Amino acid sequence: MNAIEQQTIQADPWADERRKLLGDNARLERRVAELERKISVQPQTGLPTHFRLELELDTTIEGMGRQKDASFTVLIIQLGDNYTVVRKTLKSSVSEWILYQTGCRIESLLGPDDRIFHTRESEFVLILPGLAGKALNAFLRTLIGKLGEPHIFSGFNVVIQAATGAAYWPLHGRERSVLLHNADIAAGTATENKKAFILFRPELLKSAVEKIELQNSIIKAIERSALDRIGEQFILYFQPKVFASSLEGNILKVERIEAEALIRWIHPEKGMIMPSTFIPLAEETGLILPLGKWLIYQCVRKLDAWTRASKDDLGISINLSARQFRSEDGPEVLASALASTGLDPSRITIELTETSLFEDPTATATILKRFSKLGVRVSVDDFGTGYSSLSHLHRFPLDEIKIDRLFIENLDSNRHDRIIVRSLVTIAKGLGLALVAEGVEKLEAMKILWDMGCTGYQGYLISRPLPADDFLAFRKKVIADGMVIRLDSISPTQGA
Repeated sequence: MNAIEQQTIQADPWADERRKLLGDNARLERRVAELERKISVQPQTGLPTHFRLELELDTTIEGMGRQKDASFTVLIIQLGDNYTVVRKTLKSSVSEWILYQTGCRIESLLGPDDRIFHTRESEFVLILPGLAGKALNAFLRTLIGKLGEPHIFSGFNVVIQAATGAAYWPLHGRERSVLLHNADIAAGTATENKKAFILFRPELLKSAVEKIELQNSIIKAIERSALDRIGEQFILYFQPKVFASSLEGNILKVERIEAEALIRWIHPEKGMIMPSTFIPLAEETGLILPLGKWLIYQCVRKLDAWTRASKDDLGISINLSARQFRSEDGPEVLASALASTGLDPSRITIELTETSLFEDPTATATILKRFSKLGVRVSVDDFGTGYSSLSHLHRFPLDEIKIDRLFIENLDSNRHDRIIVRSLVTIAKGLGLALVAEGVEKLEAMKILWDMGCTGYQGYLISRPLPADDFLAFRKKVIADGMVIRLDSISPTQGA
């Protein structure tokens, strides 16, 4: 140390401490900047996150508030369930590339004043100044078309569905939280109703409140104190599922008739509530597990009673929700119900949706083996609607495939649906699986299915879901008629 430095230290004994503090402060500022960057930018897409959305939306609202007749649109884009299936089924690089490409596709359509944010893994939010009415509709047509283009990989393509919801400022909310909440309600409604786009309107908020009220009602209906009386509000209907040996004109010769059990909720004030309304609520609240347990026991006991009365081999199908299927005690509940009656397990078919089957193929294979050991049959419901990997399909111990009604309703007029259904028939035959077409309402569609080789049918052309006694009467009549159904004599409103 030279004389000058010694004099400096003597003059300022805190110099070293200040230098240390300055260095620490610089490192802290760099760390803060790095953390801010991490919470401000999504790594998969490089787009700003919800953190930046909140700041910029507040700034936009403040700026628009100073302008006369100014407006903007908040648009929320939610990727569909098939993205979740892809993320859980395929390599992470596939889902990451899909997110990156989705962000790029959206950005390519935006103007210089528009903003895009990647707020959650499967959600994007847009701020679109001055875009409303016809201009918004035109933008949405282009956006939906762009998002619907396939993502191309080596050996396969993936099409990701998306639902969008929008809210206008200031019409649907002047504050950030209200505006985002209303746009989110619109997007959620679009997702629930499988719509490409919904614009917020006050009735949607009312529906959201009614949904909460129904959630509270279902909690009360299945809470511990009410479990013994659960049958007072929930009942079972049964829809015939027939397997045919011939179809000549309008005469369907039937080999056997089975039943699919469908649950209905008789609300003490609102009356009959359909499963499409209350099953998602039961899933969200976790009450699907006690409700599903009740369903299994009721179905097994009902089948046992029918067997004792008629001494035949009627089969019954039971729908399991995704949560119920993946619960630890799912197979045990079914085993316990079967043990209490002594029924042949092969007369029970559990139905699983395609989405729940492929959500986690490794876990699915393990769970299905547990059901297979019980001797019950396994059916894949709504087949063909999601992203299904055929490389996984043959690994599962399956017995039946049910073609989704979306491909059946326009089978007589839609060439693309016929191509898809013919492919599904080929897949089922190749894997040695039984095949059932859902939602058969037209004789023309049934004839096309028969010519393709599909001999299992379910739908209003055969019968609507029926109360237990009506189902038995339907089955008894078919047997009395020599296992024949005259299709033109079946009323489309039967059993409504």
